[in-house]
Amino acid sequence: MSDVAAAFLIWLPTGTLLPFVVSRLTGAGWRGSFIEASIFACLGLLIYPTMLALVSIRFVHYDSPEPLFIAGYILAFLSLLLYRRKARGANTYRRP
Repeated sequence: MSDVAAAFLIWLPTGTLLPFVVSRLTGAGWRGSFIEASIFACLGLLIYPTMLALVSIRFVHYDSPEPLFIAGYILAFLSLLLYRRKARGANTYRRP
């Protein structure tokens, strides 16, 4: 499997569709699920892997992308967990 195929078949759905489904199953409304999935996609697919790649190339000289995306997903999950805990008191986008 090529890198492009792996990106479209593995990393893209797990970074966009899976957080949306998990958010819906945990009680968020449509709007909240979309917001959380968007935040997860931005953090887990763009910001954290890029930041980790820059740090790892500079200090460790490690250039495999898979562990960077896994670590980015873990950091994005922890960021959303913190986001949900902070937003719990507001109840701005919960289903009625």
